[in-house]
Amino acid sequence: MPGPIRRLTRRRLLAGGAATVGVAALAAGSASLAGSVETPAPVRLRVPAPSRAPRSTLADTTVEWVGSTARSRAVRLVVSSPPGRDRATLPLCVGLHGLGGNALWWGDPGMRHALGAAWASGVPPFTVAALDGGDNYWHAVRPGDDPMRMLLDELPAWMTQRGLARDTRGVPVLAAGVSMGGAGALMYARERVHRGAPVRAVAAMSPGLFLDPRLAAKRPFAGTADWIANDPLRFYPELASTPTGIWCGDKDAFADPVRRYVALAHPQFSRISPGRHDGTYIGSILPQVVAFLGAHVAPPALPFAQPGPTVLPHL
Repeated sequence: MPGPIRRLTRRRLLAGGAATVGVAALAAGSASLAGSVETPAPVRLRVPAPSRAPRSTLADTTVEWVGSTARSRAVRLVVSSPPGRDRATLPLCVGLHGLGGNALWWGDPGMRHALGAAWASGVPPFTVAALDGGDNYWHAVRPGDDPMRMLLDELPAWMTQRGLARDTRGVPVLAAGVSMGGAGALMYARERVHRGAPVRAVAAMSPGLFLDPRLAAKRPFAGTADWIANDPLRFYPELASTPTGIWCGDKDAFADPVRRYVALAHPQFSRISPGRHDGTYIGSILPQVVAFLGAHVAPPALPFAQPGPTVLPHL
C-alpha cells in the first residue's frame, strides 16, 4: 500500500520534516518493509533558492513513500509539476539524484523555484518524478537492491495507480539526472533503447563519469567489468538516436570525462561553462536544462529551438 501523499513545504524540508514524513508514512502503510531514511541531499549540490519567490511560480510538489520490491525497501516518491496543471495530462520525466542524496533533491525549494520559473516562462510543461535510488550508481550492485529495475518496472505502475502520465501509461518520456544521477540518466536511456521504447530526450547535469579506473573503483561498481559495462563513455553509440543534452562546470572534477564524452558522442546539446560541482552551478544551468527537455515534448513552443552540438576544445 502506498503511503499518504504529503505536500512538500519549505518549512518541512528545511526543518528536517522530510524524515518525519517518511516515518509517518512507513507506519501508515509500509512498516513491513526494511526501509531506511537515507542521507539528506548533499548541501554542496543544493540549488540556491531566492529569498522571495512568488508562490504562484513554485512547482507543485508532493512526497510519499512507496514499497519497492526491486530495492527491498520503502522509497520516497517525489513528484513535481507546474502549479495548477492536471498531472494526468502531462508528459513524465524521471529525475535521478546524486551520490549521497535522495529524491528530495528534486523537491528542494531552489529546485521548485527553478522548475516553476521555467514553466512560467513558456517552457512546455511536464511532470518530474524522482525516487530514492541509494548510492548504487543506479544499477544493481548488491543482491536485492536494483534501482534501475525500480525505474523501469515499478515507476510506471506507481504513476498509473495515481492517474499520472495517462497518455504513456505511466512511462516516462524524458530522463534527467545530476552527478551520479547524470550518469544514471544515460544508463536509464540506454535501457529504454534496449526495450525498444527510447525516451524522447535525456539531460545529464555534471554527470559522474570517469576516465581513470582507480577513481571509478571508489564508486559502487561490482569490479572493473561492471564499471566497463555501465560506462557511458563506452556505450554512447547506443544513444546515437536519443536526443541528449549534457552540461558541466569547467572547474568540476568531472569536466575532463564530460569533454571526452562530448568529443565521442556528439550529443544534440552540450555546454561546458564556468562553475564547480555545486548547487550554484546547477542552478545556473537549470533554465536551459528544463528548456531542452521541454523542447522534446512540444518542440514548436520552445524558445530554444533545436539547439546544435557545442564545439569544445580537444583534450
